[in-house]
Amino acid sequence: MQPYTDIIISTITKFLPKGEAEWELVGFINKKKEIYTFGSDSKIIGRLFEVIAFDALEKSAKELGFLLHESDQQTVYPDFYFEKPDGRKIAIDIKTTYRRSKTAKYGFTGGSFTSFMRNGTKNIVGKYSDYDGHYILGVVYTRENEMSKGKISLKDVETIIPAYKNIEVFVQEKFRICGDKKGSGNTDNIGTIKANSIEPFVFGAGPFSFLGEDVFHDYWVNHPRYTDSITTKASLYNDIPSYIKWIQKKDNKRASELQSQYDEYLKFYDSMVQKEWIK
Repeated sequence: MQPYTDIIISTITKFLPKGEAEWELVGFINKKKEIYTFGSDSKIIGRLFEVIAFDALEKSAKELGFLLHESDQQTVYPDFYFEKPDGRKIAIDIKTTYRRSKTAKYGFTGGSFTSFMRNGTKNIVGKYSDYDGHYILGVVYTRENEMSKGKISLKDVETIIPAYKNIEVFVQEKFRICGDKKGSGNTDNIGTIKANSIEPFVFGAGPFSFLGEDVFHDYWVNHPRYTDSITTKASLYNDIPSYIKWIQKKDNKRASELQSQYDEYLKFYDSMVQKEWIK
């Protein structure tokens, strides 16, 4: 399997900051030229990465002949989107996470599977059917334990130790990095694959890269919701093997095809383990 890329991925990647120093923000400044460090709050850091990425997205839109828009509501999908000349849209969500240790796996959330994916209009700009593509711009970082705190004069800006370090970034189609598990047990959010390194995300090495985007959509729009009854949950599935069995009840030939595709993914997963991308 080769890393998946397309004109959207390659263009955004080209314009994203390359050096860590370009991702390095140290605080908020007032007109008195005083800098207030922002600490390790992940929500603040995530928003700062959105601010940094905006320039790359703006340049990408211009090169591609699109218009760039930002959602005016934080709870509405997506964070940003390109608008094509024909009015069609391409969603770009910015996701961030931090490494909890050198060996711990990390992942992201792929958004809700009970809102716009099911009814087409809930919590989304426009309609779900308006979109030709869905991408995630992911940022991974390490928290800095010795970060600077408090108020610091602008003349001492070089002494400030940022709240994060070791930044890695990728852009990939959403369905290619999403897994078959929820982001957490008590929500209805899609979880991505988890890994010790960024390579599987760069590759787009999730199971639905092998099964296809249509299967990704079918899997998640029929996946049991957190509020569903025990009976309903038992009648459905909670992973790809049980999804294939669910399909088998309706279409044995299709289930066989999916099983073959999933077996190919499992072989590739083993190769990622051998490369120590996943431990």
